Amino acid sequence: MDNPIDKITDSELEILKILWVNESPMTEKQIRDTLKGRSDWKRTTIQTLVKRLVDKGIILKDKKNIFHYVPAVTASELAKARTEELLAKVFGGNAKNLVSSMLNNDILSKDDLDDLKNFWQDRRNDK
Repeated sequence: MDNPIDKITDSELEILKILWVNESPMTEKQIRDTLKGRSDWKRTTIQTLVKRLVDKGIILKDKKNIFHYVPAVTASELAKARTEELLAKVFGGNAKNLVSSMLNNDILSKDDLDDLKNFWQDRRNDK
């Protein structure tokens, strides 16, 4: 069965990011107001994106006087799903190839490499 997290579009992700940052239920108007200046989406576009996220179970709605929306998935869950998708599609499921590509193409800074080295050492010490 398909995971709805795998089907989040970039536009839907913008709505989800707003909800993650706010950390409390938001109305559609609050979402629209937050998007002002960031996008030129019309009200109907935002309504459609919110409805699609609700239909996918990615955000939940709660009616008080008006609907309030909250994320049903965390940023971490989405990052994990997108990373697994990237690994499968581009690197054949091989994480070593992903890391090699990032190293060979100078995607990681020296600070990134130092952070990763410390992370891996800490993980190794925990086991």
